[in-house]
Amino acid sequence: MVIRKHGYMKNMTSRKKILLGCLAMVLAMIGDYLLGFGTFSTSSSPDAYMGITANVVPDRRYALSSILGFLCAPIFAVAALELMKVMETKYALGESKLYKLFKIANWGGILYFAFIHIGICMLPVVFNAGMDATGDLRVSVDMVIRVTKSVTVPMGLGFIICDCFAMIAWVGIVLKGMLPVNKITLICNPVFIALLGQLMNYVAEGLDSGFESLGWLLMYLVCAMSLVGKEECL
Repeated sequence: MVIRKHGYMKNMTSRKKILLGCLAMVLAMIGDYLLGFGTFSTSSSPDAYMGITANVVPDRRYALSSILGFLCAPIFAVAALELMKVMETKYALGESKLYKLFKIANWGGILYFAFIHIGICMLPVVFNAGMDATGDLRVSVDMVIRVTKSVTVPMGLGFIICDCFAMIAWVGIVLKGMLPVNKITLICNPVFIALLGQLMNYVAEGLDSGFESLGWLLMYLVCAMSLVGKEECL
């Protein structure tokens, strides 16, 4: 196919555009670890409150995490739109219910990846503010719990619509042979990889932080390498 020479994005092959999803997830993973590693931990110490101890991590870590999540979203959008075009144009999945579920998950992801970092980053910042103002762990944790209640519903819905829908759709698409990918790649989805990441917490709490994003990265890597040729443009 002829590549139109009108702007860098138009000159990119379909594979390169889909691989932008992997780049987006690398940014998300860095943001995940800035947010999740070393922030809160569970403890049986008598000094803990509700089983929680916390390290007062500098706010700039959370600010950077929010920025990375915000940058991740538009880069992911380019990849998601290209992947959906490939699935509809080249593999005629447009009428498939599984594909429609996959499509909803990816559209949801464009919004969710920005919101999740900004939304969750508020929580340790609130804790830090509480500790600065009162120096009281109990008061600071209670403040975090109160703020958490206000964002629980959108975060929960985001996880279901984005990660769970993507997992269900991807597993179904792979098992039904609707795409030319190996059956083992059904594990390359955000929920399965996030569950696998829980094992990392036995090494150190918070090491699982980036595994949800890693699942998306692997899924997009499989699609980029399997669904389109190296020089193919759609």
